[in-house]
Amino acid sequence: METAMKVKIHYRITQDRAGIPMDYAGARHFVVLDGMAIEAAAKAQLAVDYQVPVTAVEICRVES
Repeated sequence: METAMKVKIHYRITQDRAGIPMDYAGARHFVVLDGMAIEAAAKAQLAVDYQVPVTAVEICRVES
């Protein structure tokens, strides 16, 4: 049985959806399952939420 844990992801957004450079930093809590690729899942979710390409999201730090 997989267990879930809550992690805090610190991230930067380097461009907006039009490709214009920007510098936004933030942090968000994610619930992840054991064996899940935390950074990849967080980048994908943040890209969807901010409507930017995945390449515009940089994961700076992961806290458990």
